[in-house]
Amino acid sequence: MPAISAREAGYQPLVAIDACGTFTHDKREAGIARLTVLGIEVSDYATLIVEILADNADPKANEVYAALDMPFATLMGQVAAGYRK
Repeated sequence: MPAISAREAGYQPLVAIDACGTFTHDKREAGIARLTVLGIEVSDYATLIVEILADNADPKANEVYAALDMPFATLMGQVAAGYRK
């Protein structure tokens, strides 16, 4: 409902679908279908964080991933360390 209300108010909401809860798989699929039909973009939190950072080479990227407990936080730290050598 917040995304639909925001859209009606003139905003362009983007929903992190894995931040939304529901009771069944069918309800989840129906909710996603409704949002997309209304033109509301649906993504996941990991993709959104990567897009917000815009650059995984940023020294803060590993800290952000670690704080979010993202599975690839360790990998990103290893990659970033390799670039600094």
